[in-house]
Amino acid sequence: MLTSNKKIKIAEFTVVIIFAIVIGTGMILFLHPAYGQGDNTSNNTTTATGANESEPLPVLLIHGYMADASTWKKWEDLLKKDEIPVFPITFRQSDDKCGSAAEHAKELSDQIGNIKDQTGQDKVNIVGHSKGGLDARVYLANNTQDVANLIMIGTPNAGSPLAENNEMCAPAVYDLRPGSASTAVEQNQNTNYYTIAGDWKPESGNCDLSMFSLTQKGGYDTLPKPNDGMVPLSSVESLNYTESLGNSSSCHSNLLSDYEYGLSKEILMGGK
Repeated sequence: MLTSNKKIKIAEFTVVIIFAIVIGTGMILFLHPAYGQGDNTSNNTTTATGANESEPLPVLLIHGYMADASTWKKWEDLLKKDEIPVFPITFRQSDDKCGSAAEHAKELSDQIGNIKDQTGQDKVNIVGHSKGGLDARVYLANNTQDVANLIMIGTPNAGSPLAENNEMCAPAVYDLRPGSASTAVEQNQNTNYYTIAGDWKPESGNCDLSMFSLTQKGGYDTLPKPNDGMVPLSSVESLNYTESLGNSSSCHSNLLSDYEYGLSKEILMGGK
């Protein structure tokens, strides 16, 4: 039979063992990255999808009217140099150069889903040139939560008079008309909207030769000034919820240069 002193010693030993087990288990839980603060010791924290929060979001580039993904070649090089994942879009289910904003918006959902799968990020940034900005606005009208920032370059947010009575490259041209459904879609509260507009003067140059050269020279004279030869600056900046990143002295078709990239870079790098 155990004496009282022996019982006390056994009880004390049992308590010590239990305490050691608890402490040991706690240390294991603390050191394991799935628990406690063990996953906060590094600045390179990751999301549930494995994406690095310190890395810039992938950038989806949407071309404009009568253009295609090749228009973004310079920006592709600049984004790759800054180590920002870049995806110039080529629409497959609807006509790439002349598809409507509504049809392009439907396809954007699949394209953005693919980009998120490839990069592990939950959101993307979008840069749209001209009508590409309208395509993005129509997509965002669905109140999606997967676009952090939209930068619209030379986008006719209130339309362009040059598209009136114009049937070239339909149905895309219909989206560019003042009062079109694409120009009237609602703001997405989950996205920040930015603009870059052209304030061009033909005598300054700043307009590479292109199929739109003559149109832009004529457009400069007929459109409300300032304009970029195809879109009035007032149309680009017509939405009361956008923030201007600045104006460019280039014509409409030349708005995708190093200068416009520089205006956008802080946002695309995640610094704003």
